[in-house]
Amino acid sequence: YMEGAPVNVNEFQELPRKALPKMYYDYYSGGAEDEYTLKQNVEAFQGITIRPRILVDVSKINLSTTVLGYKISAPILVAPSAKHKWAHPEGEVATARAAAACDTIMILSYRSTFTIEEVDLSCNAVRFFQCYEYKRRDIYANLVQRAERCGYKAIFLMIDSPRLGRKEKDIKNKSHTNSLFIHFVSF
Repeated sequence: YMEGAPVNVNEFQELPRKALPKMYYDYYSGGAEDEYTLKQNVEAFQGITIRPRILVDVSKINLSTTVLGYKISAPILVAPSAKHKWAHPEGEVATARAAAACDTIMILSYRSTFTIEEVDLSCNAVRFFQCYEYKRRDIYANLVQRAERCGYKAIFLMIDSPRLGRKEKDIKNKSHTNSLFIHFVSF
């Protein structure tokens, strides 16, 4: 333990607030509209209680499991999130390497700051690719084919967003968060 080092989740959340430009921190920490769903998610997580088991042998704990037949070290995956390069120059490439080192699966966001191919070349790990259904089927087909050629093992099809959420913090920061999407899907 180092003095001043974070010891809980709330303290860890302060690190990016101090290190990142406000616009980037707001993008990562914010939710859509009035952030009602974000608040509900935080409250739901706070409602989870871990019940200790008494007089149980814990000398050989094994958290490993499988997801779609792929063994991972614990029931934790790296969820699809965008624009990792805003937080670190190696962006999703570094995230993929970290997921591989932890023996888990990364789901690459369709709004990644690195291409499907660049993340593929970063390490040898099981990866899934997040995709939305697009009006232009040729874009959707191309992304899926690229992911398949690179050995991504599954498509994480999102059906919850008929359009991008209206993030009020991004509007206040005059952040144009859709510009990187065009780079990613360009052919």
